[in-house]
Amino acid sequence: MRLLLSALVCGLLWGASATAQDGRRMLTAAEAEDWQAVGRVNIQGDKFCTGALIAPDRVLTAAHCVFNDVSNRLVQADEIHFLAGYRLGEYHAHRRVRRVMVHRDYDPLLPSSESQIVADIAVLQLEAPINSVRPFERELRPRAGDSIAIVSYARDRPEAPSIQRPCETLRVQDRFVVMDCDVTFGASGSPVFSFRNGRPRITSVVSSIGRRFGSDVQEAYGAALDDGALDSVLYDIARGGSERVIRRPGAGSIASQLGRE
Repeated sequence: MRLLLSALVCGLLWGASATAQDGRRMLTAAEAEDWQAVGRVNIQGDKFCTGALIAPDRVLTAAHCVFNDVSNRLVQADEIHFLAGYRLGEYHAHRRVRRVMVHRDYDPLLPSSESQIVADIAVLQLEAPINSVRPFERELRPRAGDSIAIVSYARDRPEAPSIQRPCETLRVQDRFVVMDCDVTFGASGSPVFSFRNGRPRITSVVSSIGRRFGSDVQEAYGAALDDGALDSVLYDIARGGSERVIRRPGAGSIASQLGRE
């Protein structure tokens, strides 16, 4: 299967359009109460991604969100904030980040590919737990044909969470997940939910968008969380891993490496 992939980038906290893509709608205030564990991840004061609580002090997001495009380093933890349930200037809880850990196989200087997408997982350890919100549980194995939902903040609607439901898991190859969901810039790191017994469980995390070769139909791509992928990141962050630096002669910025410039 040949794919034309495009890595999603963090949204900007300025200059955003008010018009959302087709397929997504803004959650009402009442609806948003059920999704308080989804929040906006603010990065270095001018960018954001989406993240979700998977433990009172752990936030799941995408690895490519937490790398600085200029320095090729992980963003310093104290430059990242998590706003649980952020909506129109208000939020359920605000926490600074204490530690950032990405999947061991993720390399931000490599082009977006299936192997990079399945490693596009990061966990943020918060300075203090958020005990007033119930974290989401995981659904370890997504299945083709599953009805799913994505809750996200996006460049065209950064001030409130949007939901697309239903959309569908089209294919699962190893841990590479293909979905027909409508996502856009800023939605990086968004949790993908399946529903078992009426409760949402996180089955994947949004990494990239693209299309099949020869097709104009957009697809969304993400990483499944089974086979130890997320557990390995949680293990590393529990051990207290150190900041990772990635430099290559002549590599240029991460943005240029990922085709973002």
